[in-house]
Amino acid sequence: MEHDIKVNRKELKYYIPYREYIILSKLLKKIFQKDKYSKEALGGYLVRSLYFDTIDDKSYEDKVGGIEERSKYRLRIYDPASKSVKFEIKSKTDSMVTKETAIISRDDAEEIQKGNYEVMLRYNNQVLNKAYIEFRKRSYRPVVIVDYLREAFFYDANKIRVVFDRFLKSTPLHLDLFEPDAILMPQLKNDIVIMEIKYDNFIPMWIKQLLQIPSFERSAISKYVIGRLDTFGTAI
Repeated sequence: MEHDIKVNRKELKYYIPYREYIILSKLLKKIFQKDKYSKEALGGYLVRSLYFDTIDDKSYEDKVGGIEERSKYRLRIYDPASKSVKFEIKSKTDSMVTKETAIISRDDAEEIQKGNYEVMLRYNNQVLNKAYIEFRKRSYRPVVIVDYLREAFFYDANKIRVVFDRFLKSTPLHLDLFEPDAILMPQLKNDIVIMEIKYDNFIPMWIKQLLQIPSFERSAISKYVIGRLDTFGTAI
């Protein structure tokens, strides 16, 4: 298995019209590098996550309540046939986002989504041990699958990553991360794209101008929250 990955960064998120996404994507292809997962035929790649929350929906309530220090837990894949799975803890403190990742086997991911959290302890892994304690203490359980099509670019000189997420869908039912024919419901209009800019220190002015950041309204977007709108509300 791969080693743990820990990333600290800042994130800016925007809803943008699909037509603007097409323009920006063409511009970035000339300057930025494409993500290694990208598939030309798809115009990106699949991202599918199974999110966990407590019985009283602490992660959801912390986000919508604007709590500054909060965490969420998920399993993530990029292909339903994948043999390895990312277990991720994503935490936010003020403006800083920390993502901790452990790589686990497909078999153990299947056990975790069934509620058998004991398999986390097999790895003697700091990320999984921390998650195990929280899952047992607060009675976490799987609540929703969210997937979308992502096109991603990165600019290595400033460690800047720009992603465009389209066709976001979710389901609170049949929570099998690996089901290739999973039926998920669209949660955003097809002409709405989520643009995220992830960076370590700062964004150069020329990149801000290229991405038209001043013309877009920043939003506190959470794909997890959007994914649970069938339970809690309606999307834009």
